[in-house]
Amino acid sequence: MITAIRSSTGAAAEVVRLALLGKLTILMDYKLVSEYRAVALRKHHVAASGKTHAELALLVDTLEAIAEPVLVIVQHHPLSQDANDDMVLDVAINGGAEAIVTGNIKHFREPAKRFQLNLFTPPELLQEFRRRNP
Repeated sequence: MITAIRSSTGAAAEVVRLALLGKLTILMDYKLVSEYRAVALRKHHVAASGKTHAELALLVDTLEAIAEPVLVIVQHHPLSQDANDDMVLDVAINGGAEAIVTGNIKHFREPAKRFQLNLFTPPELLQEFRRRNP
């Protein structure tokens, strides 16, 4: 999501647009959306985005509003080398996600395999989406 905020023209931004159009379902819990909000609204991300703080806050609020809420009950920690990655994995596992979309494949490869989650970079997800929706 942060990559999509920093550049409105890349594959990550297109994934966010598809979610906003209701063509992809995103999953979030309060902890994950709070982390996304805190990171997205850092000064350097706001500056890189070319948008205002208020515009980015509205985008995160909108994504939170359209996301399928997940109650994280079971945590299998540690799953990755980064506690923030574990938050994403917790939501994916507890929410029954079909896939995780990330630019950070390396940290997610083993846990995704363990929990039988598809793992895509944003360009890979777009390719898969187009294959399924010609």
